Amino acid sequence: MKLPKFRRHLNFGSRHSSFNERNQLIASGIGKEHAWILDIGSNLGETSNFLASKGHFVVGAEKFEKEHKIACAKSAPGTAFMRTSVTPEFVRSTPHWDAILLLSVLHRIYAFEGEQFMRSVLRACGEKTGRLFIEGSTRRARYTDQGNPAPPFTDFDTADAERWHQEVFRSELGEQWQVSAAQVLAHSKSEPHRLFFHAEKHAG
Repeated sequence: MKLPKFRRHLNFGSRHSSFNERNQLIASGIGKEHAWILDIGSNLGETSNFLASKGHFVVGAEKFEKEHKIACAKSAPGTAFMRTSVTPEFVRSTPHWDAILLLSVLHRIYAFEGEQFMRSVLRACGEKTGRLFIEGSTRRARYTDQGNPAPPFTDFDTADAERWHQEVFRSELGEQWQVSAAQVLAHSKSEPHRLFFHAEKHAG
């Protein structure tokens, strides 16, 4: 029997071992000046503000009130933050973006809403941009702590977790999309490594 989804507030940290490295990878992969970027699950807004400092324009979407208020208070020129739940309908209602960030968020959508809902959000993102930056968790508990079943990869096994993520990308984004970079980044004591993907859509 499926367990109930507990809509409790989660106190996310804003930084981890490779936080600055990840931001630099995103900045170097944007591919143009003055890009318009959607940061889904923008948390405290630090990555959004960092990219704005590089001359980009960033809209952050954050579900939780506390994080949203902090992000608004620290908002830099070139950033705007909204408090909203991320759904496929929300993503499809937005304009086309030069890039969409899904940083430490796909596994939280999976945890709260289930795998199929997470896949639908990813698919909608692929319709609204040609460039995705995705951080994926290798810790299965990050997917299951709201009662949903675990994804089919071995806990903390970066190669197996990458295999599963790549299968999800192929299934939901389609053949036009290619992962141009997949890296393993240091994260935290409870989860030593995270996966970082840069995916692009190619004409054809």
